[in-house]
Amino acid sequence: MKTLIKNMSSLDSIMDEINKLDTDTVLLVVDHQIWSHYSKELVLEKIENKKVIFWKSPDGEKVKNINDFQNAVEFFLEKGIHRNAHLVAIGGGAVSDFAGFIAATILRGIHWSIVPTSLLSMVDASIGGKVAINSKSGKNLIGAYHMPTNVWICSKFLETLPPVEKDSGMGEVLKYCFLDFSIYDLAIKKAPLEDIIDACANFKQKLTNEDFKETGIRKTLNLGHSFGHALEFIYNIPHGEAVLWGMVLVFKIFGNEKNINDIIALKNALNIPGKNPPWYNKEFPTEKIMTYLSKDKKISALSSIDLVLVQDIGNAQIEVKTFEEIQTVLEESKDELKKFTL
Repeated sequence: MKTLIKNMSSLDSIMDEINKLDTDTVLLVVDHQIWSHYSKELVLEKIENKKVIFWKSPDGEKVKNINDFQNAVEFFLEKGIHRNAHLVAIGGGAVSDFAGFIAATILRGIHWSIVPTSLLSMVDASIGGKVAINSKSGKNLIGAYHMPTNVWICSKFLETLPPVEKDSGMGEVLKYCFLDFSIYDLAIKKAPLEDIIDACANFKQKLTNEDFKETGIRKTLNLGHSFGHALEFIYNIPHGEAVLWGMVLVFKIFGNEKNINDIIALKNALNIPGKNPPWYNKEFPTEKIMTYLSKDKKISALSSIDLVLVQDIGNAQIEVKTFEEIQTVLEESKDELKKFTL
């Protein structure tokens, strides 16, 4: 099933779309911060001619745990639902990951749609049908593929987006710039953000349609993510920031000087702050990174992992690297990495 991505001009138009869903029962999973900003404009509890079951979600990654998952599922089941119920997720990437995993598993799967409210979610997390919660061993290790029916994108939500969340979203935008020259061109020329969002969403949708279960070209969307997830876990930094530094790390040890120059140019064009990586002037965490990589869902065997490398803008390839090879290079580079800055 293909997802219908629509740009919405207003919050009222989102309400209209929810009203038109072909169901008599709507399950809502809404980020509590979004609800505090928009509850008066999104009158979600009173959708006409539908039973509405409302679950308010904690914000950010903290919701993606097995206990909140169980609590939400039991809450919906106790209220009485059926296989034709439709779940709507309203929030950032963590909320759509979490809500989508509920939709994928409750009653063995129901339809769902997303209203992404963060930049990261608009350009990446809401597109493609990857849904998950986190394990104590790592990020997104308990999950499924479950394509949403609709993604309704409304840039109004960006008006209340905290700067740190906008910067995080720009980290994912920067990733897309390396994967597609037209997105790179938009960023370098400082095109309107709405145009960049559309380009990223449509690019991911195209790759998803070609390779839904991530056996080939869709793997390139993981650029910066293997190291990025490790850095996110180790330093407790926002996802998009971690992806940016994950790209820097893979480019430093397996890439070329042009990769780093391109990152600097794009980072400036997108107004992403910060020049120092999270490990700057600290002991480089080789062992922690290796421990995390060994549990990453992108490992291709017990002793190796698929890494995305970029020869040039728009030319990404998957290369299998052994853990021994990665650890050796990190150890050899740790003194240089410790002093590296963009």
